[in-house]
Amino acid sequence: MHRSLQALQYYTSHSEEDIQRLHDRVRSSLASTESLTDTMIRLTGQTPLVPFKQDTVTVEEWSAFLAGKHHEALADFYGTLVARPILEEDGPVEPKEDTEIAPALSRTHREPEASRRKKIKTRPEPRSKRKIPWGWIALLLLCFFLGAGGTYVYSNYIASPDTKPKSSVEQPVTVEKPEEKTEEEAPAAKAEPDVLYVKTRNTNIYSDSALTDTLYEADFGDGYRILETTDTVSKIELTDELTGYIKNIDTTKSLKEDAIADESLLTWVGENLDTSFVTETLIDLIGKSAEDLNSAYGPPARTFSDEVNTYLFYGNHFFTLQNNKVIAIDWTETAITNAELATLAPLQLTTETTGLVTSNSYRLQRFEQTETSNSRVRLAEQNL
Repeated sequence: MHRSLQALQYYTSHSEEDIQRLHDRVRSSLASTESLTDTMIRLTGQTPLVPFKQDTVTVEEWSAFLAGKHHEALADFYGTLVARPILEEDGPVEPKEDTEIAPALSRTHREPEASRRKKIKTRPEPRSKRKIPWGWIALLLLCFFLGAGGTYVYSNYIASPDTKPKSSVEQPVTVEKPEEKTEEEAPAAKAEPDVLYVKTRNTNIYSDSALTDTLYEADFGDGYRILETTDTVSKIELTDELTGYIKNIDTTKSLKEDAIADESLLTWVGENLDTSFVTETLIDLIGKSAEDLNSAYGPPARTFSDEVNTYLFYGNHFFTLQNNKVIAIDWTETAITNAELATLAPLQLTTETTGLVTSNSYRLQRFEQTETSNSRVRLAEQNL
């Protein structure tokens, strides 16, 4: 009977529920195996007499076939399936044997698929391990040592019977080198100092190099930076904006001793001079403006100005201001002598009536007053 007639007969002899159940069982089987042969075995317990042309089919193809899409392999499968008794429950899938299927002709005259040949794996026999010829190795080593020993005996005792080899050692020849005359290195030239100190009292500083117009009167121990110099005159810096000329005979470029520590100098001032007017510290007073002094001490008793500085007098001391900043403090009535000043440090510059001691940042100058037995002492900023 043709497959379409077999399907029609099944549709007419079974209920809709049975038909739907069969379709679901086919769908479930294809979902797990996708094999028409396995599905046939699972539902009928029998293998197809003739292999299907297309054995692998997906669930989507089965659903499309039920919806009316033509599929030759599924049509052949479905006709064969409904022509056989259907098992109530799915049976097991028989394992496939790798046996050749004899060709057979069906009513559809289809050619059978070629069977797979069995693969036979052949394992090569393990090779037998070769034995290490220890005897030959020992014999070769023995021959080697015998040959080496014979060569040593022949070369040392037979070929050269003298046990002590003769050797000639050349005596070293000493060559006297003439003494090289080394030229004495010239001593490095010392850098010319760029600072000078006034070594006389009331020294004139002029506004011109011809020394005709007096600009300012400097004190003993004042220090200035040198801008230019000749054999007789030096041009110096009085302020940032003002320069002047001074005779070299009234100055010196070197001091006898080195500068001392700032702390030592300031401590000596605090212990030997009247600092009762100092509300903060001596260092704090340096750099104060006239307004700051007026706020702290009131208006000065007297004020004096020259071409370089301004002087504000308060009692027995006065402040020297340059560009409205305190650069020095003078005590006008002290009993300090050069000997007492020397207790601080050896005097670096001195005369019978004056003395100078410097530190890294400050200088202490003493001026003896000829009219009285008192002396004036100045603490000035050493800004050179």
